[in-house]
Amino acid sequence: MHLERLCLRNFRNYKACDITFHSPVTLVVGKNAMGKTNLLESLYFLCTGESHRANTTIELIRYTSEGFAVTGYFHSDKRPDSLIKLEAIKPRQGPFRLKTDGVLQQRRSDWIGQFNVVVFAPESLELVKGSPTSRRRWLDLFLSQLNREYLEELQRYRGILQHRNALLKQLSMGKGVVSEIAVWDGLLVESGTALIGARHAALARLSTIVETTHLSLTGGRERLLLQYSPCVECVITDISDITNLSDHFRNTLAQARRDELRRGVTLVGPHRDDFSLVLETSNGDEAPLREAARTYASQGQCRTIALALKLSELEFIRENTGVAPLFLLDDVLSELDVKRRAYLLAYLHGVNAQTVITATDKDVMGDELSDVRLLTVENGVIVNYN
Repeated sequence: MHLERLCLRNFRNYKACDITFHSPVTLVVGKNAMGKTNLLESLYFLCTGESHRANTTIELIRYTSEGFAVTGYFHSDKRPDSLIKLEAIKPRQGPFRLKTDGVLQQRRSDWIGQFNVVVFAPESLELVKGSPTSRRRWLDLFLSQLNREYLEELQRYRGILQHRNALLKQLSMGKGVVSEIAVWDGLLVESGTALIGARHAALARLSTIVETTHLSLTGGRERLLLQYSPCVECVITDISDITNLSDHFRNTLAQARRDELRRGVTLVGPHRDDFSLVLETSNGDEAPLREAARTYASQGQCRTIALALKLSELEFIRENTGVAPLFLLDDVLSELDVKRRAYLLAYLHGVNAQTVITATDKDVMGDELSDVRLLTVENGVIVNYN
């Protein structure tokens, strides 16, 4: 499945924009603040129903308009004689609507995963230096694209968490019935256990891909170790042993009960999960030096780690679906050194992923990739393309 055409109406600074994609790689060139990133953001929004950098959809509406529309026409191997039309529409007042071939999608779980996407942008460095919230958001969206059941369970868990927190808030103020918390405990454990199991299985495989990718990016000098850190204190050796995991979850909840009642919030569960990133550096004949990337990694190392995570995400999706996702690179090639840039472009050449790259200089890729479509952006308008 690949993108054939993109139409924007009043998205960010684009009043109107129609683009066709004839080549596997599209390079979008323009000076800073010209709208290059907005173009990638619209693609990401079309595929996922959310922005990778805005907190609310209202931010995506052109300031003089009453709403925006993003429409994409996709070619699928399953329907070789026709195009799939995806539409994301947001009026300034009211919720946004998602349509597939004109049919309104009632649930976001029916939307995500139709056309998978991976974005590597300056915001991706938050995966290394940012809060656990940033890493959980990335992981949840990543898995939601691949597994509708995961997304539905995640939505169910969030609903349970919201109700449980409301009850805890009441109890912290001396209101409500304490015995009711047991009902929400059972639901929280059931749903949370399913999420923890899915995350553990995915990160176990992803960690292997990340380690190999990062070694290639660093010429074998640095090893990146990724390890799941669930909030529930349990060493998961057999993910099929749900009973054992559930028991640990219940016990941890019981231990936190007093603090939860005092603070009025749920303190245990996958909504507080994280994963750790550790850099292992060879040091001659001495034992390898291991350091937490969040604390000790340099800016260059952070960028390499984030790139390794994104390339691994792409590879994981391709491995699980048989199709490489759309890959978006936002103004990052100029930030990579020659070796890492060469590795990335060589990887893109071999993986056969439709790629859209933004840059301030059209020569940033050199001669590494052939058959590249060039778009030039000035003040939010595509003024030239070949």
